[in-house]
Amino acid sequence: RDDGSIVGSVGGGKVEADVIQQALQLMGTEKAVKREYTLTEDQDILCGGKVEILLEPFGAVERAFLFGAGHVGQALAPLLKKAGFHLTVVDDRPEFANAGRFSEADEVYAGDYAEILPKLRFTPNTYVIIVTHAHRFDETVLEYCLKQPAKYLGMIGSKKKTLTILKHLQKKGFSDEELSRVHSPVGLNIGAETPFEIGISILAEMIAVRHGVDTGAASMRLTGKR
Repeated sequence: RDDGSIVGSVGGGKVEADVIQQALQLMGTEKAVKREYTLTEDQDILCGGKVEILLEPFGAVERAFLFGAGHVGQALAPLLKKAGFHLTVVDDRPEFANAGRFSEADEVYAGDYAEILPKLRFTPNTYVIIVTHAHRFDETVLEYCLKQPAKYLGMIGSKKKTLTILKHLQKKGFSDEELSRVHSPVGLNIGAETPFEIGISILAEMIAVRHGVDTGAASMRLTGKR
């Protein structure tokens, strides 16, 4: 399973440990691979011989990490659940990030972003939405998430704010290719104004990414143009 727990066994020992790691790496992909192992005594497997194992992911969980529990986050959360995402909400303000305001969330974390981020498990099937209440927190979260596997990275903000943050990260060593992963300003351009409409635009962009649809609304990169 994507949390590292297992059902059954493939014989234990080093082979099983390796198979678990291989399976976790495939999680969130659509690839199936075969692995062949030669069993030897130095692996504490006295029977010897060879074993061939097929690794095939199925039923991969799509996780949405929603950073920011303000008006936009609160409007977006129920939409994400209806779209089938396993939802985790994170905010540094306990009065905003709590089960009362986000009853539909699977997990809610309130605390320092820098402390909570390492506790989250990212996979190639993770969707990240950054809508915190301060630019510095947006940048902190984005910098960390750019180093993690993720299918979608979206950050709210004006073109000026986005360009400023991306240039800061470029100076910290991130390449144009890495920064091009960021969808910002986040969401499809549908003229959204209210938190609910913004939530709809974000979810629409995520669904497009889910199905591999080119919306023409990828990252601004470092040009300031969308």
